[in-house]
Amino acid sequence: MHVVVRLAPMDSIGQWMVGEGDDDAFWGPRPSSVADAACRWRNGDPSEIAPPDTLQSTSSPLVLGRAHSVTRSPRAASVSAMHAVGPVWRRGEPGYAGALGDPQFSALESGLGPDAVVRASDEAGVVEVLRAAADSGERVAVRSGGHSWAAAGVRDDGVLLDVGGLDHARIDAEGLQARFGPGLRGGRLAELLVAHGTAAPAGHCGTPGVGGYLLGGGLGLNWGDWLPACYSVTRVRAVLADGSIVEGSAEADPDLLWLARGAGPGFPGVVTEFDLALRPLPSCIRVSSWRYDLSSLDAVGEWLTRASDELPRNVELPVVLGHVPAADADPATSGSRRAVVGVTAIAYAHDDEGAASAVAPLAAAPAAASEEVHAVPVAFDALHEAVDATYPPGRRYLADTFWTPLDLAATLERLAPLIEAAPSDESYLLVSMPAHGAGATLLPEGVSAYSLHDRTLVIAYAIWRDPADDEANRQWIDAVADTMAPVCSGHFLSEADIRRHPERAERSFSPDAWARLGELRSHYDPEGRFHSWFT
Repeated sequence: MHVVVRLAPMDSIGQWMVGEGDDDAFWGPRPSSVADAACRWRNGDPSEIAPPDTLQSTSSPLVLGRAHSVTRSPRAASVSAMHAVGPVWRRGEPGYAGALGDPQFSALESGLGPDAVVRASDEAGVVEVLRAAADSGERVAVRSGGHSWAAAGVRDDGVLLDVGGLDHARIDAEGLQARFGPGLRGGRLAELLVAHGTAAPAGHCGTPGVGGYLLGGGLGLNWGDWLPACYSVTRVRAVLADGSIVEGSAEADPDLLWLARGAGPGFPGVVTEFDLALRPLPSCIRVSSWRYDLSSLDAVGEWLTRASDELPRNVELPVVLGHVPAADADPATSGSRRAVVGVTAIAYAHDDEGAASAVAPLAAAPAAASEEVHAVPVAFDALHEAVDATYPPGRRYLADTFWTPLDLAATLERLAPLIEAAPSDESYLLVSMPAHGAGATLLPEGVSAYSLHDRTLVIAYAIWRDPADDEANRQWIDAVADTMAPVCSGHFLSEADIRRHPERAERSFSPDAWARLGELRSHYDPEGRFHSWFT
């Protein structure tokens, strides 16, 4: 049916109130031209269009005009209600592109776009957005901010709900518990932990919001010893598709907690608060590093594989294949480079003696290092800074991930030709063996959606500037995938290229976990209101 209501001018605030004939009131901007009717359509056919003599306000989805009756899409009704929650950017309006671009981080656009981007500043706002979306039949994607290589929150149509404003935090140092919102950035979390003498597997990057980081598993600081960060999550508070608020913990709704530990963009709700178990802050963190020309790769691989048998789990050992400028390169030009292998050892200890003892198995490093440093003190909340520097904003990014049963030496040998062929000097390959080879048996069973590990993890990052190089870099990422495919046992969801390869999502979970994910998503979100993984 058509519902015709009168516009009541409210000059004191420059708005019109639309309420008569409806169950609820709606505030909309006063139109610039005189209008004597506003029409709100409920339960109508969205395929119908408004008569040609109506006017659509440019700053509100409310349809204004002189017609006695108009129709409108349910989509507009939802976005109208969302204006009361926080900033809203609709497709085609000023600011939309900027609001949409933040979650992607990368300048490489996805080609997709929701009807609106909505920023909620608190849980009540999240509830209102989801109720409005349920009323209008819109789908919802969620983001907490920072980088997402696959831009998982950017989908066609519906609403992108930005919860970056939910960044509250409280640290209980005595009880070793933290409680915070999904929009809290990883770097800020690390600062708060240090200020209270506590620690947790915070992210290696400081820019992402912790919501996406934790939901994706969270391969954070010292994760081979402390486990992925999702295992430290003890409670979540979430809003479901109908606007209801639920809590998940081991005692109350353990299924919801299970989902929050690794379901990633498949989580069937919006987490508004996390509880995280903490531990005492390691008071002595020491970083050592070595850099070798790629010609020394075999010796480096043998050294690290041998040392890994003796390294304790409180030593993190990432290995990077990348590029540095050639010694005779002109700093004013680019393109003159040499391929290198870099090794970093981060010891998390409580005194110098413990840190030195932890890295002792690495003492037999090959002598051909072009650069090396030893036992440099680094604060816990500064560890992310070096990693952040490798992801400058404004670049174009692609990433993909591969688990393999190969050891470090065999994996590095397989990857060496690829780094030499990388079209961009900024691209690199990250290789690590969590728990120094015990990754396949590292995870507790049955307590998390996050459920797939193997011996070695490879993460490929293509990073470049020029749009003209897009195809060359896509081909390079594909070449990495082709090279790893015969020995790949699965993927790490948060950084897998699930947009271009949606099958990666299923292969990021154990078969049992994948089946349970489907069942629980249907239970918590029976209408499929939330976008899931790409299909």
